[in-house]
Amino acid sequence: MPIKKIDGGYFLDERPWGSKGKRIQKKFVTKAEAQRYLNYVVTNGEQKPWTKQKEDKRRLSDLIDKWYEVHGQTYTDPESSKRKLDAIAVALNNPIASQLTPKEYSEYRGKRLESGVKPKTANNDLTLLKGVYNKLISLKDIGYPNPIANVEKIKVQEQELAFLTHEDITKLFKAIEGARHPNLDIVTKICLSTGARISEACGLHGSHVIKSGNTYKVTFVNTKGKKNRSVPISQSLYEEIPKKTGPLFTDCRKAFERAINRAGIQLPDGQCTHVMRHTFASHFMMNGGNILVLQKVLGHAKIEQTMIYAHFAPSHYEDAVRLNPLAEYK
Repeated sequence: MPIKKIDGGYFLDERPWGSKGKRIQKKFVTKAEAQRYLNYVVTNGEQKPWTKQKEDKRRLSDLIDKWYEVHGQTYTDPESSKRKLDAIAVALNNPIASQLTPKEYSEYRGKRLESGVKPKTANNDLTLLKGVYNKLISLKDIGYPNPIANVEKIKVQEQELAFLTHEDITKLFKAIEGARHPNLDIVTKICLSTGARISEACGLHGSHVIKSGNTYKVTFVNTKGKKNRSVPISQSLYEEIPKKTGPLFTDCRKAFERAINRAGIQLPDGQCTHVMRHTFASHFMMNGGNILVLQKVLGHAKIEQTMIYAHFAPSHYEDAVRLNPLAEYK
């Protein structure tokens, strides 16, 4: 019998879903209370199948290790992602993963914001941790819902993306003339001509620079979007790129930042290494480029990512006048 009389009341000891299922043990004053509770547990289990399973006692760090083993290593910078997750687990006192609550996570996030962490960073961390749960759920490694699924991102004011004017570009190349880095000039030209990230341009190999008839192009691999992409370049730029096998350049991100400073160009925090990508996209649209073509060139998976440059199109505001529903009455 699952309900037994004991001193002071009745004891419920039952595995409603078989020997490998979750075990229910609880003391009650009356037998009727014990029976009602058992009925409730069984009914609730039918509506929420994950409650039938044996309770998962793994801690958050265990889930992070498992995620890294089965999926995290595929990230562009897996070690960095793992370190961030490990730090989150420590800060949360490494709770039993299934028992982490939205309130606990929100309080932890609040303390981080008070310490000076930027909202965008906090949102990135939330996305990363949610991804751990979601991936293990999809692999059926855990059988309960994502406990922080309802924690919402912090709304962040959209920041205007900085780009270089023609005057800025002239100043930049003047500053590059005094740079010690041997590849900075050509890497800068590649980024401004293709919208590539500095890391993508620095990662080019000889085999990635291609001439086919009168067509010239570079192919970027190991990109943030995990997809290789090829972008046409001019003959003059092709002729400036070194012709050799293997890696063409060494990393020049720090050298570029120093050149920006020497040129006296003021940029918002965090935008220095991406300013050439933003500059290419902004000028592309100002010169009448197609937003769908820009999406392909930049390698954006979603058009929404590219739409941040749409307002640079010459006809952006004029079309609002020409195409509004009252235009025909004028």
